[in-house]
Amino acid sequence: MIYLIIGISVILIILIGVILVLVYKNKYNFLYIKVNEADNNLDILLQKKEEILLKIVNILEDAKIKDIPEVIKLKSMRISHHDLYQELATMTTEIWKLIDDYEDKLDFKKLDTLIDKLNENENDLRAALKYYNDNGEKIELLAHKFPTNLIKIFSHYQDIETYKIEKKESFEILKH
Repeated sequence: MIYLIIGISVILIILIGVILVLVYKNKYNFLYIKVNEADNNLDILLQKKEEILLKIVNILEDAKIKDIPEVIKLKSMRISHHDLYQELATMTTEIWKLIDDYEDKLDFKKLDTLIDKLNENENDLRAALKYYNDNGEKIELLAHKFPTNLIKIFSHYQDIETYKIEKKESFEILKH
């Protein structure tokens, strides 16, 4: 009789362990799906931002403004989303400064629409970055707790590199 109780107890402990492993493994998988979804959205938003910046640069070139940052097709360089985000953020800041400095030379009929698109893209990009970072941080939190850290090790889950979100500098651009 005692062997039966011990046997049932061992089977229950193993069953509970298997259930816990499956629950946490599913939690990891769900978070990785969310991160991949956010990464795909970031890819689209960064590509749109690059296209908008290229159009703004063309307007700046038409106005014969000097010192325009060289905007190249960064996407074709096969850099990571993190590097692309940083490069585009730097270019955006430089372009905002140029628009602010040379606003008297610029044709705001064309530029206003692009500025609105850029601002909308920035808002969407920030939301996607926050979603990515929030889920990436949840993965990192699971990776540092017991028993989920063991599941990460045995399942060969990768670490998630979160984005450093830049604070947006506000530039006042007068509408003409």
